[in-house]
Amino acid sequence: MSFVAGSISGTVAAMLTLPFDVVKTQCQVTLGATEAMRVTLLHMDSTWLLLRRIRAESGTRGCFAVFLPRIIKAAPSCAITISNYEFGKIFFQRLNQDRLLGC
Repeated sequence: MSFVAGSISGTVAAMLTLPFDVVKTQCQVTLGATEAMRVTLLHMDSTWLLLRRIRAESGTRGCFAVFLPRIIKAAPSCAITISNYEFGKIFFQRLNQDRLLGC
């Protein structure tokens, strides 16, 4: 159950944060290009302005670029992480109970 819940939560989180990851990547590309050309960047656009620009240039699909690869990575990763957390939690709860009972 926790594996499925982790997979679903990873998918939802990746979908919600993907547009901001696209903006972050655009910022990194811009900074890298300005450093490569040895030009000083006077002003960096805000996140919302960059989101609007991406949407104007590429449509809503532009805000969700690389959707499938990100889901393929995030869903199993979150599923494994949450499953391991739940397993560890149960394991240590039982271990502590056994120590308290003197078994």
